Amino acid sequence: MIFVIAGIGHAIPVTHDSARLSGPLLPPPPQITISAPGQIPELYLDPVNIVMWALLASIWAMVLLDAAGQFIDPSDDIVERGDLPRIWPLMSIAVLAATALPWLLRNPFLLTAVAALGALCAIIAAGRAAGHHRPAIGFLAGWSTAVFSATLAGLAADKLPIQALSALAILPGAAIGMVAQIWIGSSVGYSLALIWAFCGLAVTTMGSDPMIALAAILGISGMATVLVRAAS
Repeated sequence: MIFVIAGIGHAIPVTHDSARLSGPLLPPPPQITISAPGQIPELYLDPVNIVMWALLASIWAMVLLDAAGQFIDPSDDIVERGDLPRIWPLMSIAVLAATALPWLLRNPFLLTAVAALGALCAIIAAGRAAGHHRPAIGFLAGWSTAVFSATLAGLAADKLPIQALSALAILPGAAIGMVAQIWIGSSVGYSLALIWAFCGLAVTTMGSDPMIALAAILGISGMATVLVRAAS
């Protein structure tokens, strides 16, 4: 609940600037200027088009549904799980890290560290939850991986052109995602969230240069490969 309320409070503030309100949802403005480290990860936390909005809303909904399901029928029950490791501690850390991200956008190094912690905990939790009918954990892990990759690009926001930044926001996440999906196993929510995130980032930034679309295609192709392997 805290994660969702904090996310809504950041993404839907009481006032917006007039330029943002007057812009179309899809396609986005033809030129996006990235000049501050927090601007790239903020595309996931404060979306500018309907693709990213749908991804963020899906994250909120799935986390709430997972919490409700665990309240009704906890899968971490000691009697049922026996010696299997519990999921909720790692899931809690991942959600708390995601909750803190909007307040760290002006501190890129701390933002990257917290995003890395959240992504790592979410990935491990997704691996433990594979086969337990909890798709929200893998989906959150995929989104967290995309946000972490975006924070890496944000560290170089004042040194590289937007084409390189967009590629940097996609390709490390794809590399991490391919390894993580193979380790997680049969839970496909992780790859679906990453592919969705890459599509949203490409739609948001490709107006600046077609090369961004190429980076997105490479990332999506890599994740699609491991997605098919996991699904089969």
